[in-house]
Order: sequence, then C-alpha cells, then structure tokens
Amino acid sequence: MAELLTRELKTYEDNFESLVGIYEGKFVVIHGDRVLGSFDSQSDAITWGYREIGNVPFLVKQVNKIEAPLSFVSNLLGV
Repeated sequence: MAELLTRELKTYEDNFESLVGIYEGKFVVIHGDRVLGSFDSQSDAITWGYREIGNVPFLVKQVNKIEAPLSFVSNLLGV
C-alpha cells in the first residue's frame, strides 16, 4: 500500500516548478507520469478523474508553493 501513488507523487515533484507557474492554486489530476488536467475545485477534479480514468488510483493535488501540513482522522482508531 505504501507504493500506491508513488509514481504520481514523483511526477508532481519532478514537474513542480512548471506546475506552480501554470496551475498555482488549482487542483491537478495526475495518473502515472502524466498530468491530465487542472480544476478549480477538488471535487471537480475527483469527479473528472473517476469519469475519465475510472475506478483506479490517481492523484488529485492542489498546486501550492508552500505545502500546508494536513492531518487526517481514521475511523480505525477505535478498532
């Protein structure tokens, strides 16, 4: 599971400078080594990804110069 989206994250990192220059503040959809599109909202990007790519792993990431730390709560904590 750890390698899930590794290729997509590498694609984001490898193309970071050009992505910031073109898509800063937008959400990009990355599948494999290709940036497939940009969207104004995360939900638009996810909807497009499922419709165009299918029910397979793909990355939706907001392009920002400075990464904000994220925290997530898991439903598995009480298990």
